[in-house]
Amino acid sequence: MRAVTQMGLSLGMCTTAEGVETSEQLDIVRSEGCREVQGYLFSTPKPASEIARMLAASGKEGAKTRRSQLSAP
Repeated sequence: MRAVTQMGLSLGMCTTAEGVETSEQLDIVRSEGCREVQGYLFSTPKPASEIARMLAASGKEGAKTRRSQLSAP
């Protein structure tokens, strides 16, 4: 994970960690510089047709909000 994240950062690309299931895993990927994640910690898999409804119901603004939450200390 470290190598892929660092390569992405050096190329100016954002990397996404998949399969994040615990707060401890989130802490690890954050510490390695990964700012986008997905996994059961945030939600079970959903059909695309449910995503807009899920975001609206939770008051989220989508990926922008999620990224800002991940960047917070």
